[in-house]
Parts: sequence; structure tokens; C-alpha cells
Amino acid sequence: EIKARLVGDPQLKALSINVDTTDGRVVLHGTAPDTASRTRATELARGVDGVLNVNNELSVQSRN
Repeated sequence: EIKARLVGDPQLKALSINVDTTDGRVVLHGTAPDTASRTRATELARGVDGVLNVNNELSVQSRN
């Protein structure tokens, strides 16, 4: 359900975010284009029933 929410979000749908879940604990891996997108991914994951904790390990892409 978390992956579906991320893919369904207009701000995040094009991102490659890996989601690992174990006993209500979620770890997000991958890259985000900016801090707002990174934060949005955490908020969406926290909104799923049964999620106890979200560890957001997304890195923000630097723009050159």
C-alpha cells in the first residue's frame, strides 16, 4: 500500500523509491529531487494503517 501511495502521488510518481517493511517498520531508499519530496514520502508512508515507524533514507539529488 505504501508503494501504491508513492506512485499515485503526482510529486513522487516518477521517483524510484524502494520500500522495505518489517513488522510495521518502514525504510525508504532511493533519491528525491528535493527536500520537500523527501518529506512528502515520509508523510505518505506514515499515513498507512499499521505503520509504526518510518526511516527515510532517501538522499536529495544535488543540482549542478
